[in-house]
Amino acid sequence: MQVFKTALRVFFRHPIYLVIYVLWLGCMGLFTGMSLASAGQGTFAEERPTVAVIDRDGSALSQGIADFLGDHSQLVSVADSERALQDATAQNQAAYIVIIPQGFGEGFANATGGSGTPMLDTVVSYESYAGPMMDNLVNEYLATVRTYLVAGVGGNQADIAQRAAAALADSAEVTVQQADESATVSHQYSTYMNFSVYPAMLAIIICVAVVMSAFGREEVRRRDFASAASSLSMNLQIALACAVIAVIVWAWISALGLIAFGSSLGGVSPRIIVAGIASLFVFCLVALALGFLIGQLTGSELVMNAAGNIVGLILSFLGGTWISLDLVGEPMATIAKLTPTYYYSNALSQAYGAYDATGAGITYASDLGIITLFAIAIFAVALAIGRQKSRGAVRAYQHQPREVQVEN
Repeated sequence: MQVFKTALRVFFRHPIYLVIYVLWLGCMGLFTGMSLASAGQGTFAEERPTVAVIDRDGSALSQGIADFLGDHSQLVSVADSERALQDATAQNQAAYIVIIPQGFGEGFANATGGSGTPMLDTVVSYESYAGPMMDNLVNEYLATVRTYLVAGVGGNQADIAQRAAAALADSAEVTVQQADESATVSHQYSTYMNFSVYPAMLAIIICVAVVMSAFGREEVRRRDFASAASSLSMNLQIALACAVIAVIVWAWISALGLIAFGSSLGGVSPRIIVAGIASLFVFCLVALALGFLIGQLTGSELVMNAAGNIVGLILSFLGGTWISLDLVGEPMATIAKLTPTYYYSNALSQAYGAYDATGAGITYASDLGIITLFAIAIFAVALAIGRQKSRGAVRAYQHQPREVQVEN
């Protein structure tokens, strides 16, 4: 195992790569996860979207609508002009804009219902559920006002507006209960594990490149040819040393996530956490095989660094670990299924989202199986290339002309 020990010594003699690619790059996913606000797991809070009110009426009812929206949303100021409304809509300054036309209060009070009832002008953003939700809430408020008017409840328009707001202010106490024995994984930790596929892949590929470049030097290869060890044995020992490097990177990233987001994982079943960490471990095998393949294709450390960065960026983007595949077109989503990162992201979804659902465990296991097949295929190609290069180098060395001295 002399080659194995030498490969590890080469790795640990490059502390700069340990600091940059293992320690610092491993923290990139940590920064991404921590940048997200905590979702308040296990608690309930009323949604307060942004709402703008343009009051062209000035009646007691229009003021009641504005006050009611202020109690259930976050009011923002938008100027009453066509250009300002267009800008607010285009820039998504408000999820819901309500324009109260002139004469709305009087017309609403005198209307007998049906088509004669005046309507509000609204701009609803359908980028989220917040806009339609506020629109339904306003319609419910106006329906309550209409009920009081039809019932002949005494008081002026301002009193009726306040009565309707008070009636809709009643709420029930909400308690969040777990549907099963395990709580859900926090969005922060899930994002961290998804994003960590890039730093894990890049760190493993680059660190493996350091080892491969050291053994790929011409003088080192000639010395290896003179030894009794076969090329297959040497390649396997180098691969084993690279596997130790991959385990170090995997353990560091996994431990970093548990330490940083451990407080948000309270109540989560240990087997769900282990399932996510196991998914990362299996994917690290693909990164290991890619690093070994790139090391067989080139002996230049600079080229290996460039190739590692390019491969890491492409696979991370295509696989849907950075952005949801729902945001890209169908052709890109189809191409994503040809990458191991797609199955890694899908395995995390099965582990964190629906691991207890019917068939989710089978889908999770099949995803890990496909990732493993990717690693085996890439590693087999790398071994074949390495063996072919070794045979070619031996033949070239054997046919090299040598000087022969003849004694008289």
